[in-house]
Amino acid sequence: MESEKIRGLLRDLEMARKKILRPQFLELGLTVGQGQPSILANLLRHGPQTQKKLSDRCHMDVTTMSRTLDRMEAAGFVARDDNPDCRRSYLIRLTPLGEEKARRVQEIFAGYDSRLMGSITEEEAVTLCRILQKLADGLSGE
Repeated sequence: MESEKIRGLLRDLEMARKKILRPQFLELGLTVGQGQPSILANLLRHGPQTQKKLSDRCHMDVTTMSRTLDRMEAAGFVARDDNPDCRRSYLIRLTPLGEEKARRVQEIFAGYDSRLMGSITEEEAVTLCRILQKLADGLSGE
């Protein structure tokens, strides 16, 4: 059945992704599986933001985000500053160490993307994105 084959291929891709990225992130001192690389990349791309906005952008629930940010703050990667627009929230920002790690994460993602896309054409990439979006929409009920 084609659906089983697709499921298997998606699993194989995810396993290969983890095998490539995991050691590089561990070498940077990041905790894998908690979204730390994505959080760093997001903060580098969008600058300081509320925890809620960061949670939305990283597709993480607020509780998980809070625990992860606690660990990242203890490691010196991020800091929480008072939010001038809301006394009940903080703005999450990169520290200098966090910015250094985020730039390295960005390089790692770029290398991975290059390796991933190296065997298909731009046209095939566009088609693949369209198909994957249909699958994602179907799973999310949209």
